[in-house]
Amino acid sequence: MPELPAGYLAPFADDRPVGLRRRSIPAGSGIWRVDATRPADWDWSGFPEPRSRFDPQSGAFRTRYAGATLVGAFRERYRSTGLVIPADHRTHHLVRLVSARNLRVLDLRTEKNLDVLQIDDQISTGQHPDVWATCHRLVDAARRWWTDIDAILYRSRTTPESSLNWAFFGDDGFNVESWPLGERIDVLTDLVLHGGFTINWDVDID
Repeated sequence: MPELPAGYLAPFADDRPVGLRRRSIPAGSGIWRVDATRPADWDWSGFPEPRSRFDPQSGAFRTRYAGATLVGAFRERYRSTGLVIPADHRTHHLVRLVSARNLRVLDLRTEKNLDVLQIDDQISTGQHPDVWATCHRLVDAARRWWTDIDAILYRSRTTPESSLNWAFFGDDGFNVESWPLGERIDVLTDLVLHGGFTINWDVDID
């Protein structure tokens, strides 16, 4: 494996690096998530140890993940199962979050931000342990640099050329709607017919 850029090995400064920029996502922008828990019951307490890419090393807060498109959210959620949606997930929740205000985000798809942080696109898609450790440190640093940041944007591992993922830290900036997954026959039908997914329970697909 090629040597990682310097930013993966050096600690992040207490002060925000010069030239690192946030961007604004306008109100009315939507993202999608599949979750075992309905949004009203979401717990925003952090995990003692990071579990996913942008979970904080500190465990001081919870990160949840969403896709900018519905099919992108499903591909990220079910990549590890080979795009098979298990039968016991029919009671999970399809969640639509639409921004109720302009959201403040750190976009890790921009070459400028990657250069300032001295990292590369592996921050979005890489599986090297040092990359993941950097992700865990970076999310803590980002919330230190901007106390009001809403999310980190990064490229999808499943479709990196076209998809956008969100790592977000609360739902107060969103209008939230959800449905039991098994009730969204329209969505499941489209995933099977056009997305290459398999549903592991009987669904009446026309």
